[in-house]
Amino acid sequence: MLHTLVISVFTAATTLIDALTPAAAFEAGTQWITITPPHRSATEAVLITYPAKADGDAYTLGADDLWTGVPARRNATPVAEKFPLVILSHGSGGNAASLGWLTTELARNGFIVAAPNHLHSTSGDSIPVESFKIWERPQDISALIDRLLADPDWSRIIDKDRIGGIGFSLGGTSMMLAAGAQTSLGAFDDYCQAADGKDGGCNWFLRGGVDLSKVDRTAFEGSYRDPRLSALVAVDPGFAMAYQPDSLKAMALPTLVINLGEGDGILPGVRSDALVKQIPGAGYAAIPAATHFTFLGVCNPNGAEVLKRYGEEEPICEDGGDVSRVELHKQIFFQAAVFLRKALVEK
Repeated sequence: MLHTLVISVFTAATTLIDALTPAAAFEAGTQWITITPPHRSATEAVLITYPAKADGDAYTLGADDLWTGVPARRNATPVAEKFPLVILSHGSGGNAASLGWLTTELARNGFIVAAPNHLHSTSGDSIPVESFKIWERPQDISALIDRLLADPDWSRIIDKDRIGGIGFSLGGTSMMLAAGAQTSLGAFDDYCQAADGKDGGCNWFLRGGVDLSKVDRTAFEGSYRDPRLSALVAVDPGFAMAYQPDSLKAMALPTLVINLGEGDGILPGVRSDALVKQIPGAGYAAIPAATHFTFLGVCNPNGAEVLKRYGEEEPICEDGGDVSRVELHKQIFFQAAVFLRKALVEK
């Protein structure tokens, strides 16, 4: 029998804060590494954020003309203990550093977070026809786990039996695939046809030159499950309408799906209340007053002007109500961190 736990953010907030406070005993150290996945022709940059000592160089991670960034310590000394590893997969057009608000808080609470910049799907390198090759991203994730577990330094502090994943938007798709879900090209095509030009995700891919009749169906619908993953958090996962039902029923790891917004405020292409019912034991949380872009970093006060300068039309700096993005980030973090602690630390 499927059991879906619907979590109320506001009623649970006090309990979540109390649960996390005692563990926030570390600094957030950062290092960049590169990997060359076997299926790629170029290297990928990976941001690793980890529980650290109060040394290294204090700086602001992810700060630029758009994002405020967050405090961190570059190349700080890692705490010499074993910690769970969490792979974080960004959305289409995003990047690892802009999600520092999440990686640094997880590190301070005892998680090592490795966030790759997926090729041809990051800020300044977002190509629709390449991003649609969704099968490449879960292979990035497996290659990254391989690299970290083989590294003499990182393997010393990573608990190889406690590996989780967080994915946002297209990164949610990536993590779903790495957790064992499989997509259906026909279901995605049917959804886009029915949307009749009203779905932003479908439009972005089609305007970007994606011809569904020429997509490698075998690769698109293949299995990319990595058995080393022990827990999954999918935030506004892309292709929510296009997963093969049998693959969802076979998912056997603890799973939490988070939607940003509630009701009709959730983007149709990532709405997951129906999806989560097909995953055994999965939990579901909705974050009222959030939008899809709430998961990104906090914008500078002149963020709207910066976006116009870059020709960006999406309301990236806007949220769905009077609650600040900083407060919404806290709610998302509490949901994800408490779930990961239960799944990876207390198991």
